[in-house]
Amino acid sequence: MAVLNDTYALDRRVPYFLVRGIEQTIEAPVRHGSTGSLVTPDSGTVTIVKPDGTNLVSGAAVTVSSSTAQYTLTPDASETLGDGYEVRWTLVFSAVTYPAFRTAGYLAEYMPANVISATDLYGKWPWLAARIPQRQGGTDRGGDGTGWQRQIDDAYYAFLRRVLDDGRKPWLIREVQGYYGWLLAKALSNCVEAIESLSGSVIEERRRSAYFMLRAAEANFKLQFSDDGPGYRRGGTPITNLAPAGRPLW
Repeated sequence: MAVLNDTYALDRRVPYFLVRGIEQTIEAPVRHGSTGSLVTPDSGTVTIVKPDGTNLVSGAAVTVSSSTAQYTLTPDASETLGDGYEVRWTLVFSAVTYPAFRTAGYLAEYMPANVISATDLYGKWPWLAARIPQRQGGTDRGGDGTGWQRQIDDAYYAFLRRVLDDGRKPWLIREVQGYYGWLLAKALSNCVEAIESLSGSVIEERRRSAYFMLRAAEANFKLQFSDDGPGYRRGGTPITNLAPAGRPLW
């Protein structure tokens, strides 16, 4: 097999969660180069394979918006919930076809969307507005005004990874209690970690504040699943991994 000259990375850190019965758009952000900037595909197709090997979507043409390949679909309400789905992107960059972008997928009954924006961050900590990443400021402060979207997205991805690590069936989630508070606390924690220009004592104070805020949010974070009773809520703490007897658990 020939080795391609350029290596492109699919910027998707968690599996796709598709929700049946509603229209939704999935994306394939691809990054490349020393800056890790988005690379706009010339064209491409997407195929979504179901657990039984048949296709939910077969070689459908993508659209390109904001430098990202996208596809809009509405999974039928009769499709089987669960894991075992796979999303395959075949994208063309500079007239070269890259067919290897594959990511696992789940078909869910419901999955909450990201509800955090920069406005939520500044409402809690107004000082963040002057300390955005990339030189910690807008163009008037010598920075490029990157903003906090990466940290907000990472908080949402952390939520999805947590749901997967919980050991239960995320495709049966009906409600997430305390979701907004947990997501906001996680995003604020990510923002503090991205700041480089605070002095040692100040950054430690901010980190402690973010840590205790997240701990408080953990206490209110609860999940309800479709197979639970109407008044039943489970704590959202991930499963505990125990080491074999005689070995320490670090």
